[in-house]
Amino acid sequence: MEKTAAFFDFDGTLFQGHIWQGVVRHHITYKQKLASVSTYLGTHIPLWLMSKCKLLSEEYYKRKWAEDLSTTLGGLEEKEGLKIFRWITDNYVTKSLRQDIIALLQQHKEQGHIVILLSATFNDLLQIIGKKVGVLHTVGTKLEVIKDKYTGKIVEPLCLGANKAKLLKEFISQAQLNIDFPSSFAYGDSIFDTTTLEMVGNPVAVYPDRKLLNLAQQRGWQIIGSPGSSPANKQAR
Repeated sequence: MEKTAAFFDFDGTLFQGHIWQGVVRHHITYKQKLASVSTYLGTHIPLWLMSKCKLLSEEYYKRKWAEDLSTTLGGLEEKEGLKIFRWITDNYVTKSLRQDIIALLQQHKEQGHIVILLSATFNDLLQIIGKKVGVLHTVGTKLEVIKDKYTGKIVEPLCLGANKAKLLKEFISQAQLNIDFPSSFAYGDSIFDTTTLEMVGNPVAVYPDRKLLNLAQQRGWQIIGSPGSSPANKQAR
């Protein structure tokens, strides 16, 4: 029997902060990998400025920020990385969760829906966050590990944009989840979540960026957290 699912993007949807800030806070607090942090910030802040000046596409800038964050973990043992991710979850992530969207997630769980967290965030970290909010299934970016150590690279593809929907479909197939997509829900905040939102019968734009807000208004999608918008009446069922 097919079941209704709810796919929740993490960054910007369930979570108001930025994972890179959590990694940087940890490394500065424990004086760890400071050279890598300095290099990462020094080479990536210019990308953000170029994006703001329209000299670089937003997608390229976001992709590089997400992909290259893995360099700040290069050389660390996997068990040490998991310890770091638990610290980030407890000391940074849990303080910046959107409680209204967490409440929606809990509603889906109570109704027996399959809930999946979906993000460009490292899947090792996403799994720890999932346990905190009571979600078993996660689909995130995988970190490359060789001989129990992070290499400082990701396992392609990055879980962003069209690849997010691709990796989600692969996970659903591998986990043998029987999902009724027309009755299912997807929550996202960015125009780069469009392909995932289009997979379901109930797409929801959550605190959306301007491009996603415009698209959601054009298509009559539900909108949550957008000042001046008129959310549809459709709720989790």
